[in-house]
Amino acid sequence: MAQTCSGETAAGDPSRSGIMRANAYFNAASAYNSAAEAAAPAGLCAVSGTCFQTALTMIDQSLASQQDGQIRPTSNAAASSLNERFKLRRAFERARALRGLSASASASCGSADSCLAEASTTLNALHLPARTNDENEDARTSDLTCRILDLRWRVNSDIGRAQEFQYVDDLQRIVSDCPSLKNAAADKLAEISFERAERTRQSLASSGHSASELASLNDTALGALTDYRDALDVGRFRLPSYRGMGDVYQMLADFDSSNARTHLADAISAYQKAVDLDAQPADPSAKANDLEQLGTSQLALTKLTRDDAQADALLTQATQSLQQSVEIGPTPVRYLRLGDALERTGHNQESVTAYKAAIGGLTGQQKLEATLSLARVLDKTGDAAGALAMLEQASAQGPLSSDVEYEIGARRFARGDLEKALPSILRALPGLTDTRRAEAHYMASVAETSLRREGWQERAFDHAEQAARSGIRAWKYTRQDCLATILLGGDAVKDGSAQSRCPSVQSPDGQLLRGMFLLKQAQLMDVSAYDMASQTRWRSILRSAEDTFHSGQALLPDAPDFDRVVRFDDLGRDVDMATTLDEAQTVVRRCRREISVSPGDSTWDDLNAFFGHYGVLKCSAR
Repeated sequence: MAQTCSGETAAGDPSRSGIMRANAYFNAASAYNSAAEAAAPAGLCAVSGTCFQTALTMIDQSLASQQDGQIRPTSNAAASSLNERFKLRRAFERARALRGLSASASASCGSADSCLAEASTTLNALHLPARTNDENEDARTSDLTCRILDLRWRVNSDIGRAQEFQYVDDLQRIVSDCPSLKNAAADKLAEISFERAERTRQSLASSGHSASELASLNDTALGALTDYRDALDVGRFRLPSYRGMGDVYQMLADFDSSNARTHLADAISAYQKAVDLDAQPADPSAKANDLEQLGTSQLALTKLTRDDAQADALLTQATQSLQQSVEIGPTPVRYLRLGDALERTGHNQESVTAYKAAIGGLTGQQKLEATLSLARVLDKTGDAAGALAMLEQASAQGPLSSDVEYEIGARRFARGDLEKALPSILRALPGLTDTRRAEAHYMASVAETSLRREGWQERAFDHAEQAARSGIRAWKYTRQDCLATILLGGDAVKDGSAQSRCPSVQSPDGQLLRGMFLLKQAQLMDVSAYDMASQTRWRSILRSAEDTFHSGQALLPDAPDFDRVVRFDDLGRDVDMATTLDEAQTVVRRCRREISVSPGDSTWDDLNAFFGHYGVLKCSAR
């Protein structure tokens, strides 16, 4: 047909009218386009590009034979409609050839971009026929309209996403008006929505979002969710869309923390649907990832769930999801998350196994997290030595983070190995903040007080001060600050200005400490046998100490058990308050020379074990 219409008996016959030749060239162009799209035999065109180029030439010759403006208007409605369809069909075949030529290396329309731009301009200029009340006429034009819409969206899609708003409109019209093309157009619309959602998701996942961007990121994420939902109608996009939705909901939980519970619940729903859809996975690793993300979202939601029963149910589900994920595709990160879930459900031995499986394949922050978690669970199982050994093993592999150094130091401290604890604590301190920093200062002060190396008083005092001033209202920090002040002594104790560091707390050990401060103050005072005022003041301070110790004893009958026996970490033992307050009275009476207690007897040894340790057994500076 292509050769016949373009041959000497048709378009090439100069005796024929321009109208007839225009029609013949048009028919030839249509045939050449069809042949090119169907991979024409070599007898017609060597390659498809040749057929497309011939089709374009035929259309140009058709226009040369009869321009659109030369097609005369007619009062006959049927003839007029026929003429308009011819103009549309000829423009369609021209755009069809131009699009085909965009893939050709040597096209008369120029580069691929030029060919597509010319095709787009041709198609965008067309006025597609509107529906009429004539069913027969509508049927005749419907197919042509749909073919034009189908070609136009493809041309604009080939040009790029800058034309997306145009080709999406055409695809939507096809879905609405072109039954034979509806499914393919719907599939393409779903693909466009899915790809747009994926681009947005990947952009949201990039790091470095500032706080000021969170509101706009929230809106962007909601837009991605809308696109994913639009893609759900097409089967091939349903599974990846649910996966993408789960990822976006997880991000929204971070962007929009006030609604994090709702977003995490939606993430769980999306991932669960992905898991259910992928019942017979072609790619097991993808299903393992779905289960991992499902379990991760379930774990995160438990931390925001106030109802204990709901939280327990979520924890159980998270453990099951992560266990399945590990069984399908074991990775260090999945073992790490499974270890967390097992620990939180009280399965400590299984958690230890999971954490150990994770550590070998992790690096950086994740390895640190696994190491600390394993040490914590070993503590829960009663294997404190194993926990410390785990941390020390990590220490032997190179420089550690402040968190690991802290954990090592804290465990050595708890075991009473203060000599080894102190170096780890001091190495950890620069990188610690808040609660851990205060606790590290406290442990360092206690260690200095116990080890008593050169210059220890000043160091113990400085660390105790840092702990006490941390803003964390822990009585043990105040107690250590008071003891360090007493041990340091100096003018601030001598003149009483440091007394605020030993506040008069209404507890047996609070009164004990306040009385010990007063004993130290009396010891440091300048007392002269020739100065009655100094002697009177000294006796007054001793009387205040005695009264304070009496106050502590008066509090004992109603004191709770933890106030009756108090742990003094630098002594490494519990101290019975009743016994110690009674001994404190003995110290006062000895200083007044009401009794005689000398080094070497058993009473002296008892007093020296506590009061001598804190330097308040002497009665004066002389």
